[in-house]
Order: sequence, then C-alpha cells, then structure tokens
Amino acid sequence: MSAHVQLLREARALLLEDRARYAAAEGPRVIRPMRRDDFDEVMRIRYAVRENRLVSMKIGPALYTDQIERTGRGWVAEDQGRIVGFAIGNRDAADIWALFVDPEHDRRGHGRRLHDTMVEWMFAQGLPRITLGTGPGTRAEGFYIAAGWRFTHLRSDGEHAYELLAPQSWA
Repeated sequence: MSAHVQLLREARALLLEDRARYAAAEGPRVIRPMRRDDFDEVMRIRYAVRENRLVSMKIGPALYTDQIERTGRGWVAEDQGRIVGFAIGNRDAADIWALFVDPEHDRRGHGRRLHDTMVEWMFAQGLPRITLGTGPGTRAEGFYIAAGWRFTHLRSDGEHAYELLAPQSWA
C-alpha cells in the first residue's frame, strides 16, 4: 500500500474519532467572523503550531487585515469564549490562505468546522475551484485529503498543491 493511501486511511479514521469526541464534548463552541482585534490570539495560535510553521516575519496585522477585509474573509473558532483556531480564505486568489488550530485544542472538530465554513463561503462567491498548499506528509495534508481535496502538483517551494472543485449545485 502506498504511503499516500495509508495517510488517507489514517486521516479518515482520525476524522471519525474527532467527530465522535466533538459530539460528546460539552460547552459552547462558536465559529464567527474574524475581527482586527483577534490578531494577537491568531498570532499566538500561528506560532504555537507544530507543522507548517511560520517562517516569515513579514506576516503582520496589515497583511491579516487585508486578507480578512479586502481580498477575502476570516473566521475564528471559539471554545468557552477563547479563540482556539482560525481560517482565512482569499477570494481574489481562490486560495486557502490559512487554517490553524491551537495544538492544545487539536482533534475536537474545530479545524473541520472552520474549513467547512470557509469553503462554503468561497464557493458562494462563485468560485468554481479553490486551491491551497501544504507541507508533504503532514497531518494537515491528511486532513485536506480526507476533506476531498485533490493533489495537483509539487510547488517550487516544496509544498504540495491541492484543489477542491465546487459541487455541481454551486457551479
């Protein structure tokens, strides 16, 4: 069995476990639009992740503001009133710009809910196809494969490129 097929099977199994755990969990969980004043918590999460780590110091408040107000939209996941994840979709580039969950809150369904909210919004903008790049062999790659993303090519920066086509009902 290829490593890719094994990664897909493991990702699907983890997704099913996560859904069951999330359904049994207690407490308010909210997905809401990202605001400018969320930036400090978003950066806390961005620096805390263990994979697809931030390497550029050029990413700051101005770039996030542009991404969530001009070229796309952003959302945060809150658990018990605390921001535990965020996602940003760039409408103009038809690209997932960011999707990260605080490692302390992994595998509780936050990433999937952020993903689904963002993807639904992007397709509602009339986009026939959206793309993303992620590190090869990462948990994120398994997550995207399990969510239906299709590998397209190896990018020049070494990341794997993926695409997701709009469902026929959106096209």
